[in-house]
This record gives sequence, structure tokens and C-alpha cells, in this order.
Amino acid sequence: MSRPFAPRGLLLVALLCAVVAVGALVGAAALRDRGPEPADSASAPPVPPTPGVGQDGCRTGEACQPLGRARAGSTYLDLIGDPGGASGRVRIGGPTTSEIIEITVVDSGVTLGPDSLVCGGDAFFTACLVRGTGPDGVAGQVISGRSGKWSAGTVAFHSDAGLLTLGNTDVDSAPEVLAATRVRPGSDRVRLVVYDVVGGDPVGCTREYPGVRSLPGYPAVSITKAALRPCA
Repeated sequence: MSRPFAPRGLLLVALLCAVVAVGALVGAAALRDRGPEPADSASAPPVPPTPGVGQDGCRTGEACQPLGRARAGSTYLDLIGDPGGASGRVRIGGPTTSEIIEITVVDSGVTLGPDSLVCGGDAFFTACLVRGTGPDGVAGQVISGRSGKWSAGTVAFHSDAGLLTLGNTDVDSAPEVLAATRVRPGSDRVRLVVYDVVGGDPVGCTREYPGVRSLPGYPAVSITKAALRPCA
């Protein structure tokens, strides 16, 4: 009498089950040897913005306060001032950002305040002016952003007549710095000097005005390129 043969399908199923079982044993051993998985990076604490500066923009162990906020497209910029406004920094992107720009114009002795931050431009190029008041008038520093990358300018802008702001004389994407300067020391008569926001070079000057309050559009001063002439 001949021995019965198992159907070929049953033999194949049994072989596959054996292979799966061996693979499961090998995988379990590998996981045991590797140890526990690291924690999800999303649950890790945020990286401090810069050494010595916390997520609130304050230096470690020191108090500070928000002085102003501006919006460039979908990006928020916060001016954070230390006590007395003698130093500060701009935090770009909100509390979870890792980008902090220190304000160096305070080294000239100016004090930052609630109206120190002003921004202009569009989604492709934005310039922010951080200005402060000191014994010699107003001094400011430009922070510019292009395609999400921000940098601090090295040029300090000055106004001995108490008005330093941003404007756009030719309605392009890049604003300019407008500085009211006295025609002569001690005189009330002023003119606007318009500076390139990136290089800091003079673009042109306006005619003379009897005083700062006489400037076009004061206090939101606005000037067109057609009103500029070479600076004497």
C-alpha cells in the first residue's frame, strides 16, 4: 500500500509560517539588543535662541519687556528691551524661534522705547528700523529680511532734529531711511535726507522746511522721489 502525499499547497503554507516565525524571533532579539527607542523629537524642549538668551527674549537671570511688535508678511518681529531700554534685541518669528538679532545702536547711548520698532517693505524684502533717543538726537539701525533670511545692518543712521523713520520714495519693494536734519546747528529749519536702506548711502535730500512739523505728512512723513535733489 502506497504512503499518502500531503497536498503541495499545505506544504507551502507550513514553510511560509516557519520563515515568519524565525523572522519574528530575530527581530525581537535585535530590538532587545538595541535598547529603548529615543523619545520623539517633538517632545524635546525647544532650543534656546542664543547663548544666554531665553525663549522670552530675556537674558538669563535678567528681567526684560516687550517694547514693540511688527509684522512682515506672516513673520512677527518683537523688540525686546532690557530694563531702562539701554539694550535690546529683535526676536524674529515668535517665542519658539531660534533667531535673535542683537541691537548695537544702543552702544551710541540711545534708549529704546515703545515706538522704537518700525518696518516696511513686502513679502520678498522687508526692512525694520530700530531707533532710540539720546543726547544727540535719534539714532537707528536697520534689520533686513529677504526670502526668510534676516541680517543686521552695520550702518548707524542719525537725526539731530528728532525724526528718523522709514519711507518709500519710489514705491518699490525696498523702503528708505528718512532722517530729518537741521540745516544749521541750532536752527529750526530742517530737511529730509533719504538713505539707501541697505548700503546707507544718501539717495537725495528735500528742500528746506521751517520745522519738523512742516514736513509732508507729519508725523507719518512721506516724500516722493521727484521731490529729492542732490544733497549739497
